[in-house]
Amino acid sequence: MKIMVTGSTGSIGAHLVKVLSEQGHTVHVLARSLEKAKNLNFKNIISFKGDITDKASIDAAIKGCQQVYHLAAFAKVWAKDTGTFYRINVEGTENILKSAVENKVEKVVVTSTAGIYGPSLTSIVNERKIREIDFFNEYEGSKTYAESRIKDYVNLYGLNVVIVSPTRVYGPFIFGEPSSTTLLINKFVNQGWRILPGTGKEIGNYAFMEDVVEGHILAMEKGKSGETYILGGENCSYNDFFKILRNVSGIKRNMIKVPIWIQIFIARFQLFMAIWFGKEPAITPKWIAKGKYNWEVSSDKAVQDLSYKITPLNEGLKKTMTYINSIR
Repeated sequence: MKIMVTGSTGSIGAHLVKVLSEQGHTVHVLARSLEKAKNLNFKNIISFKGDITDKASIDAAIKGCQQVYHLAAFAKVWAKDTGTFYRINVEGTENILKSAVENKVEKVVVTSTAGIYGPSLTSIVNERKIREIDFFNEYEGSKTYAESRIKDYVNLYGLNVVIVSPTRVYGPFIFGEPSSTTLLINKFVNQGWRILPGTGKEIGNYAFMEDVVEGHILAMEKGKSGETYILGGENCSYNDFFKILRNVSGIKRNMIKVPIWIQIFIARFQLFMAIWFGKEPAITPKWIAKGKYNWEVSSDKAVQDLSYKITPLNEGLKKTMTYINSIR
């Protein structure tokens, strides 16, 4: 089968391309840089230069494909022009959907984010939850609007589209920039990291990379059109996260708690440097603000409907640590 993948040079996308190649599919990858795409040195990979803001390049890459995985997105913490989030995440997604309709693609899986549901203020987050607080940043807002456009294409054009929404992804990466959680694991294991954000009690949800990639494929095989499936893992506080990481790594290190107000001060300074000197920030106040809340998430729908499997956090962290150390 011919399958198109966007975002193929990202950490999730590259892993997905590898699995699809191993399954014997011919994979069309759309990449802004053909040089980067060369790192996807698997069987039956055909690279097309372009990006999702250029529909002509999408049309060239999608031709003859029965399925599309759309993972490409602008997920950075900051952009000098905030309209970049809308152009890439909303208009780019609509370009994919338009091309899929025109080329009679059988099914599309779009990668969104569980972050659009907001924090778990009054209950654990699932696909039925209505957001209880305003968006923290432009990324969340743009992905939410993109999802509304997806529903339009399902209802108006009968396009078979399934949405998957990962949580905080971590794990081995084949190519592409590692996730922030994977980088944090590396910093703790190999760089002496001892910073504990906030009080340490704030809860997040951690999804293992291999589970998320498999979840995409399961969504393509079993997902119902117009439905969303959260691809998550275990809910865990920062205190427990580093406790497990200490146990699996054998590294005994006391952690230093950094209050939110200090984090915001640092983020404001980085934002100042970005605005006036063009130095891209590692974090911004809008993203730090998310750290004041719990983000407890349920993946029960994906488990029940897709047979999605969740790797225990201690097992996932051990595999991630082993992989990181193997490539040093």
